[in-house]
Amino acid sequence: MSAALDYRLLDVGAARIAVASSLEAFHRHLDAVYPHQEVLDAAAFADVRMSLLLESAWRLRARHVELWSEGRRAFEPYPANSALPLFEWGGNWLLAQRLNAYLLLHAGIVARDDKALVLPAEPGSGKSTLTCALHLAGWRFLSDEFGVIDPESDEILPMLKPAALKNQSIEVIGARPGAVVGPVFPKTRKGDVAHFVPDRRSFEARHRRAQARLIVFPRYQSDARLRSRRIPVAQAALRLGLNSFNYHVLGPVGFGVTTRLARRAHAHELVYGDLDEAVAHIETLFRDTA
Repeated sequence: MSAALDYRLLDVGAARIAVASSLEAFHRHLDAVYPHQEVLDAAAFADVRMSLLLESAWRLRARHVELWSEGRRAFEPYPANSALPLFEWGGNWLLAQRLNAYLLLHAGIVARDDKALVLPAEPGSGKSTLTCALHLAGWRFLSDEFGVIDPESDEILPMLKPAALKNQSIEVIGARPGAVVGPVFPKTRKGDVAHFVPDRRSFEARHRRAQARLIVFPRYQSDARLRSRRIPVAQAALRLGLNSFNYHVLGPVGFGVTTRLARRAHAHELVYGDLDEAVAHIETLFRDTA
C-alpha cells in the first residue's frame, strides 16, 4: 500500500490550490515559479485539490504523470519531466470549472495603483508577452490567464499565478531587465514552455482588488506597424463575453458584468509588431483615460 501524500496549499489571491505529489523535481520547479508563497495549513480550504501521480508502479519506464482531482483523471498523462506544465494547465482548467461565483475572462491584467488595464485575448495573440512586459515596466501584476471579476462590485481580483510563456516569448521576456523565468520545458504539447514569475510586491498585494480603467484587445503580428483604434461599448461587451471562460454559464449575470465593464472603461484594439512600441502606446492610452 502506498503512503498518503502531503498536500501543499498555494494562496494565489482569488483562489487556493492544494497539490500533492511524490515527484521531487516537480516540487523544485514549483518552488522556482512560486518563490513568494509561505507555508500554509494544507488542511485548510482549497478551491481545487489535485494530485500528480506517476502513471503506474508497474510502468515506471514510461515515466508519465497523471493529474487526479476528486477521484477522476482530468487529462491524458504527460511525461513526468513536464509535471509543472501539467499542474499549471490542469489547475487552470479545474479553476475555470469551479470559480463560477465570478466572471472569468481569458485576460492578462496589470494595474497602476488600483486602476487596472485589462488585456482580453485569444491564445496566440501575444497577451502573455505583453502582460509580462508591462509588469517589467512597473505595472502591478494581477493575472495572466484569468481576469477574475466580482459580479457584485465589478472589482477585479488578482490571480497571482506565473505566466506561461511559449517558444520565442521565453527569450524575448527572459532577456528583459528584472525578468525571472523558471525552467524551460521543451517540446510540450504547446511547444517550448517556461513560466514568468511576478514580483514580490504583486504577490503581497494579491488580495487587493482593482477597478478596470482601460481595456485593450491585443494582437501580435510579426513586423506589423502599430495600429490602435477605440471600439464602441457594444462591441467591447461582445468581445469580453467571447473571451470569457464562463459567460455562458452565468447567463444574465455575465451579460450585466461585461456590459458595465465596457461602459466604465475605454476599450481599444491594438495590433503590434514591436513590444516596446506597444508598451509605450498603452501608457499613453492609460494616461488619457485619467
